[in-house]
Amino acid sequence: MNLIRGRLGFSLAIFLFTLFSLYCPIQVDAGVTSGGITPRQEVERLVNQVLDVLKDPRYKGDAHKEERRQKLRALVNQIFDFNDISRRVLGRYVRRFSKEQFKEFKYLFSRLLEKIYLTKIEHYSGEKVVFEQEKMLTPTKASVLTKIIKNDQEIPVEYRLVKRDGKWIGYDVVIEGVSLVKNYRSQFYEILHNKKPEDLLKIMRKKVKSLPDK
Repeated sequence: MNLIRGRLGFSLAIFLFTLFSLYCPIQVDAGVTSGGITPRQEVERLVNQVLDVLKDPRYKGDAHKEERRQKLRALVNQIFDFNDISRRVLGRYVRRFSKEQFKEFKYLFSRLLEKIYLTKIEHYSGEKVVFEQEKMLTPTKASVLTKIIKNDQEIPVEYRLVKRDGKWIGYDVVIEGVSLVKNYRSQFYEILHNKKPEDLLKIMRKKVKSLPDK
């Protein structure tokens, strides 16, 4: 089966690097944090950090590929909450995983995302990102609406955040109505419905090994 499928490309790649661990406590009515930063402003800050690396002439070209990727990886390490996203994509099947199996799943899943999307994000060619409004989904959940503009085409992207320990943390991104979490969960469910966690790990090990680092 095609473990990692979907219509993702640059649109998802750019936001994968800015999704998880969006820490931005807000007052619902005023829309600001104690430090004056709204969820929209925090998403904008993180997206712009990625774009700054991609636009910086010091990191252009193959000669600076590893340095560029180190910068992007540093952002990934700062932003991603792989413990939370791994639990969400495994859903009800997470209970079947031992502590060690879950630890390996987190590692393999992060490597898959990096190998698949790091190359795509490096193909950035001037797409414009517009940051729109934020809204409350529930008392403890919020969303930030954005869109990517390229060649007069608008691609809607929605961040979804949950309030945890007084902070807002990104838990999903929806692009043109397609949820990142649901997209991967459906694939893992398809495997785990008839197979064991170790079978999924074997598939993921093989997939990670087969994907190029370029």
